[in-house]
Amino acid sequence: MASRLLARLDAAIAKARNPVEVACLKAERAGFLARQGHLARARKIIGELQAQFEWRPHAAVSAWVSLAEGLLDHYSALGGKARDRMLRAHVLSGSHELAPLHALAAAWLAHMEYVASDMTRMAVHAREALDTAAADNHSARSRACLVVAEAYHFAGHLDKALPWYAKSRQHALADGDEAHLSALMHNQAWLRGNQARLAALFEQAGAQEQLRQALMGAESTGHFDLGVGTASLASLVRMLRAQMLAAVGRCPEALVLFESHLERAMTEGLERLKAGFIADMAWCRLQAGDRKGASRDAQAGLLALSIPGDVDDRAMAQARLAQVLAALEQPERAKQLAEDARRDLNAHRAEQQRLAALLGETFGNA
Repeated sequence: MASRLLARLDAAIAKARNPVEVACLKAERAGFLARQGHLARARKIIGELQAQFEWRPHAAVSAWVSLAEGLLDHYSALGGKARDRMLRAHVLSGSHELAPLHALAAAWLAHMEYVASDMTRMAVHAREALDTAAADNHSARSRACLVVAEAYHFAGHLDKALPWYAKSRQHALADGDEAHLSALMHNQAWLRGNQARLAALFEQAGAQEQLRQALMGAESTGHFDLGVGTASLASLVRMLRAQMLAAVGRCPEALVLFESHLERAMTEGLERLKAGFIADMAWCRLQAGDRKGASRDAQAGLLALSIPGDVDDRAMAQARLAQVLAALEQPERAKQLAEDARRDLNAHRAEQQRLAALLGETFGNA
């Protein structure tokens, strides 16, 4: 499926005569390619623009290139430099009164701060993007609305998230931005999957139906990506599907995905989730009767718990490892892990309440 946004950018580049305008459009095109996962093509365009303006810098070009670099870094491996580059785009566009770009950079800062669990800054930049973006600045508004939707969803308020998801989708459709539609599906599926797994691991009512719907969402996202040519952070959807398959008992299929994509997932910035992935692998090996393999993975999972990550992910990893070690006749260690998991679950619930209050204060009347 051809991208309407990419076609529009190509047409604008062909029509433009001002070298600065052409360069800004090319940088925007590079950012779109990065979001689609075509990283080498994006990197080539950025390099050419940097060489072209090396001796005669232009503020608008520098700002757009910084935004493109931020997206390239983010979609390469959720890199830590991405926010610094996006902040530069935000500062440059603000000081030179490039209003559409300034709103877009604010929206992307909000996105990156959400990923980093910096919810206070996320709320500030998402609010800024929504307050300053023109009604037809669909790229800024689609991203800002998605961030608010994800935050409400993560806070456990899907009812409040759904209208924001709908707004985000409407702006993306208006922009012809298939890469954003893919991101919307990815992020919604990931959050649904995590919440379904939490419910299942802590024996909450309705967990099986939640798991079924989450698995369908993960599979739909993969099909959509194939249709529109999105290849960014491909391991995300595969690892989500693997975890969903493990949760519903389809362990042989889950193991194939885990073993095929775990290494790539680590290079794409998902190391903070390593303990959960390996814990599910241990569980799947246990179901297949491979107690030796399950024990090996369980020990690796215990070591991976030391990697910093979100408290809900840690809770799920510990709960799964507790199940594995109980089956491997290590009751004392299993009991301690189960207690730690419950403690982290309670911390997660408290975090959700704080986030919901922040969102209500910041976006309650939006």
